[in-house]
Amino acid sequence: MKIGVKIFCDVEFADYFKDKADFLEVMAIQGKDYSFLENYPLPIVIHAMHHAFGVNVADKTLFEKNLESINFAVSLADRFDAKKIILHPGVLKNKDCSFEQSVDFFQGLDERVIFENMPFKPYLSSEFSDVKDFISRTGMNFCLDINHVIQMAEKLGIDSILEIKKFFTFNPVMHHIGGHRVGIGDIGHRSFDDSDIPLKEILDLFPEDAEITLEVTKDIGKSEKDLELVRSLIA
Repeated sequence: MKIGVKIFCDVEFADYFKDKADFLEVMAIQGKDYSFLENYPLPIVIHAMHHAFGVNVADKTLFEKNLESINFAVSLADRFDAKKIILHPGVLKNKDCSFEQSVDFFQGLDERVIFENMPFKPYLSSEFSDVKDFISRTGMNFCLDINHVIQMAEKLGIDSILEIKKFFTFNPVMHHIGGHRVGIGDIGHRSFDDSDIPLKEILDLFPEDAEITLEVTKDIGKSEKDLELVRSLIA
């Protein structure tokens, strides 16, 4: 398995982990300077901006903004030879948003673009059947976010481990995992010290060639500890 860390244009964070992580997952934020990644020693995965940045590919009124965002992500992927670009399928916020709009947007994008499952409705592609439908309609590869599956399962009152096992049947080409507190409606991205998910049980479900981004905290010390813990559990 290859274990990476996620950065938000943070030079100090990236430099600290360049000799520790196997790759970096970089959030492609328009207007930020990523020149520090030139000739970087680690492989790069790109994550396009999502709803927190005012982007929503399910919203037809945001088409130009959505296109600018994914084009920026593609330009970074070209610049740093990234093989994967992760894009959220969007959220049904109002009458201008639809599943069809999201599908239409994804079709014809750069072949490196993959989509990520989301935590619960009104986000698109949260439940197993929704993800299956999205794959069927777009032909896209898939990034499995473990914490989003846990959030979805908690919302529906179903077994999260069984759901995670089902999601692995999609043969995801990328994976996210972070700390999570069960039963409190948590949004995740915690350190594993501040988490009560069965981490070892979940990691045992991953294939040997999995690429896993740790979506934990932005604290360097805690993130290093999380990285060491995951390495010890998959050894």
